[in-house]
Amino acid sequence: MEPTLCYIREEYFKANASFQKMLDTGNAAKQSKRTHLCLKIESTEYKFYIPLRNNLGAEIRKYGRIGHAVPSEKRKNAGLDYRYALIVNNDSYIELQATKKIPESQYRRIKTDYSKIIDEFTVYLNGYIKALRKGRNEKEPLYRESSLINFTAELSNMQRRKEVTA
Repeated sequence: MEPTLCYIREEYFKANASFQKMLDTGNAAKQSKRTHLCLKIESTEYKFYIPLRNNLGAEIRKYGRIGHAVPSEKRKNAGLDYRYALIVNNDSYIELQATKKIPESQYRRIKTDYSKIIDEFTVYLNGYIKALRKGRNEKEPLYRESSLINFTAELSNMQRRKEVTA
C-alpha cells in the first residue's frame, strides 16, 4: 500500500480553533502547510493524520515511543509525531499532495517503513485509549501532550470494541 501525504486545509483548523494541544496553535495558515501522513486503521472508521515535523527529536523517550524518525539530509531530526495525530473524516478538508513536497529520501523512508509506522501508531493509539478509559490520558507522560484529547467521543466509541488492530 502506498503512503498518502496531504495537507489539512486551513478551514479545518479555523473550524476547530478550540482544539487543545495542537501544533502551531492559533496559526491556521502554518498548520495548513504542514505535511501529514494519512493512516486508515483497518478496524476503525476514522482516518488519522500524523504530522511530519522538522524537529521530532528522539522518537523513543524514557516513557515510550512518540513517533517515527524520518530524517533527511537537511533535517536530521525530522519525523512523524504520533502525539499530534488528528482525526479528519471530512475529505473536503484534505488536500492531497499532487507532487511530493518532502525530499525523496524521506518519502522512501516512509514508504519502506509504512507497515511499521501503522503498527507503531496502532500501539500508541491503543495505549491512549486505555489511558483514556482509566482517566489517565492527561497524567501519563506519553499521552498528556496528545492532540487526541480533542477526539474523546470518537476514541470512546473505539474503546468499546476492545483493541484496535493494524
